Amino acid sequence: MCHKPKKESALELPPSCRAAADKMEQALREEDTASYPIAKLSASSISVISKAEDQLRKELGKDIVLIAHEAR
Repeated sequence: MCHKPKKESALELPPSCRAAADKMEQALREEDTASYPIAKLSASSISVISKAEDQLRKELGKDIVLIAHEAR
């Protein structure tokens, strides 16, 4: 009869790793609660952002999306 060692769960982390994971989770929760509202932009401002997206798309060869948020 072959006894294989119990496979550890991804949730069973060493204490130092668990503490780091908990700290990161807390930081992400705080970031979610401190999110910034989407900026209300004029048509000309939206045009400027669209042109910047196009330029970045051409330069980088990637689909780029810029988002405007109001600072608090």
